[in-house]
Amino acid sequence: MQIDSQCVSCLISRAFQEVELATPNLDLQLEAMTEVVGILYNSLTKGGRMEKIPAYVGTLRDHSIQQITGCPDPYARLKQESNETALKIVPFLEDFVTQVKDLKQRFRRACMAASLGNIIEYGVAGHEIPWDNMAELISQVEGDLAIDQIDQLYQRAKKSKTTLYLTDNAGEVVFDRLLVNTLIELGTEVTVTVKGAPVLNDAMLEDANTGGLVDITEVITTGGGSVGVLPPWCSQEFLDRFKTTDLVIAKGMGHHETLPEFTLPAPTAHLLRTKCEPVARSLGVPKGRNVVKVLVNHQGPLGPLKKT
Repeated sequence: MQIDSQCVSCLISRAFQEVELATPNLDLQLEAMTEVVGILYNSLTKGGRMEKIPAYVGTLRDHSIQQITGCPDPYARLKQESNETALKIVPFLEDFVTQVKDLKQRFRRACMAASLGNIIEYGVAGHEIPWDNMAELISQVEGDLAIDQIDQLYQRAKKSKTTLYLTDNAGEVVFDRLLVNTLIELGTEVTVTVKGAPVLNDAMLEDANTGGLVDITEVITTGGGSVGVLPPWCSQEFLDRFKTTDLVIAKGMGHHETLPEFTLPAPTAHLLRTKCEPVARSLGVPKGRNVVKVLVNHQGPLGPLKKT
């Protein structure tokens, strides 16, 4: 997915939110914002296709803000609060998923809940996390599903020996745990991936621990901190794991922005909430809807995922 005019506005507004979270020092805030504007300008005017992926610019933005302000994780407090609040919703989630006995139907409900969980994100222009309405959103999640390829994903998960599950945000990982449990019931060996360094409010190892994922399956990191999956910030170990898995489940808009730009070695399912107009347009659905979409034999313009 390539940057459009609305992405520019969001990248800047999100940068301002981050610098306010990172430091009260107005001089450092201005220095960081000036650097972000330069990063965006260079990407749009001098960059190639990789540099025009919104997630790529967002990654450079975050690293620059961290360095200039001296704050390694501006979203640390919000991530902790997200985990704590999401854990209070667990009874609603478990009741929604486990009240049906048929494994295929549990899988369906777990996929829908995991997609809804992607609503837990800060800094997207025009988006607020509806914590007070989460129980209601869970009850109406079927009607919010704009792309429904859950049956296709179910059939592929049943046949897969290994599944690589790419998480997105802190708090959201609590929703992911139900789907990971259901995948394990299907007989696939699940490896959960979190970020290896702070970026946005993306989940890291401590969030996977709080969300209970480390208690049920293997959890690894991407090796670095990037929005979505971008090879310059991934370890070779992670990229090798990506190349050899039978199935990939990728949560969130960042993975939708990045992965389809590459040739994907395995069927890849995108589970997300369309929280902005550019992502919604790229999928051909309204904003504020849930998506479960499976890419098979996908050939991206940037070629294979590899270190450069």
